[in-house]
Amino acid sequence: MAATERTITIDVRKEINKVPPYRRAKKAVIAVRKSVERHMKSKDVRLGKYLNLKLWEKGIKHPVHVVTVIAKKDDKGVVTVELSKIPVQRQKSAKVKKAKAAVTKEPKSEATAKVAPPQLPAEATPKEAAEKKA
Repeated sequence: MAATERTITIDVRKEINKVPPYRRAKKAVIAVRKSVERHMKSKDVRLGKYLNLKLWEKGIKHPVHVVTVIAKKDDKGVVTVELSKIPVQRQKSAKVKKAKAAVTKEPKSEATAKVAPPQLPAEATPKEAAEKKA
């Protein structure tokens, strides 16, 4: 069995209008899962992180009405579903990383360095001082 991939646009509004407002985002997740099961003909459907965040984006009472997903079915029959437009995370350039590393490695000046309180000599503990006086 070859791996298949499909782009599916799911109208969740039909299903979320059947339940009270405090259950709508949960129902949206169930509706997406059922729709993908029907299209990909598999019971093992796993929703991705960004799809879940998109469905819950505006809270439990106001989920997204229409969502476009990419469903991928592997050889074992497991379907993974993810949002079609996943946000791209920018990586910091090497120059920025080096500049930050150089700033953090600079020694502290004497004015900003914390001054430790003066240490008493080891023999000048209060008990020993009392014993010497007696």
